[in-house]
Amino acid sequence: KLLKMNKKYLLLLVLFSGCFLQAQELFFSNGKNFTKYDYKNSLGNTNSNLRSGEGSFYQLGLDFKLNKATDKLSYAVSVVYNQFNAEGGTSTANYSWKTNYLGVQNALNYTLFQNSKSFKVKTKLGVATSTIIKGEQSINNVVYNITKQEEFKGLTIQPNIGIDFQYAINQNVRISAGYEFSKTYNVSNSSTEELSFTNNQIHFGLHFPLK
Repeated sequence: KLLKMNKKYLLLLVLFSGCFLQAQELFFSNGKNFTKYDYKNSLGNTNSNLRSGEGSFYQLGLDFKLNKATDKLSYAVSVVYNQFNAEGGTSTANYSWKTNYLGVQNALNYTLFQNSKSFKVKTKLGVATSTIIKGEQSINNVVYNITKQEEFKGLTIQPNIGIDFQYAINQNVRISAGYEFSKTYNVSNSSTEELSFTNNQIHFGLHFPLK
């Protein structure tokens, strides 16, 4: 078993090294998610007592040029960690959800505007596939594990669109600030209850050109 695990890790390391050698940029970003839960029960009724919650966002990825003649269009692949949280309550009960998702995001980036080589405005169109790694529901301070609940477990798909403002500090480092809108769907849910997340995200990043 140990030998098989070592082979898997070695294969992942080789694949990452190959991608790293071909990439034009390494980037890291983090920020805040502002998430609204869109829930329907088995009768199709929504819960009007749900409020948006805040959570963290982290991303580590590589960016690749798609056209050698221009750097306007690029493809990015990254590992993403998202917290999708929400709150709610009535006159008799208070409840909240705290969920942590880990996944992979693929995106196309296009440079809308560039001022010399120091300032860029980029748009992003992407999709992430993720799975829940930790989830808790709190009802009147009693905490329940929800990672095995049908509405949360399995595979989620997160189409997203965003915009980034990037500034080059020097030829080795760029900083960025951006906004992203996304909608997350659980495509593994086979129950009669439906749950999706509408998310607004503000993030900041560091970019390191590799070539």
